[in-house]
Amino acid sequence: MPIYEFKCKNCGKVFEVLFRTQHERLNISCPDCRSEEAERVLSVFGSKVGKDMPSAPPCAATCSDFT
Repeated sequence: MPIYEFKCKNCGKVFEVLFRTQHERLNISCPDCRSEEAERVLSVFGSKVGKDMPSAPPCAATCSDFT
């Protein structure tokens, strides 16, 4: 079940919507202002880097070949 992020064009709130399938189409409305004017945005993810984890990604040596 994919989760997509949307940004309300009316009030600017960013919110998530859970879809049961990736082909499902729902009427999206802002949970704050109830506006149906929302656009899908790219989600941001984070990861924890602790003292036992390297600060560079594991593919750092080979990833530079693609930049």
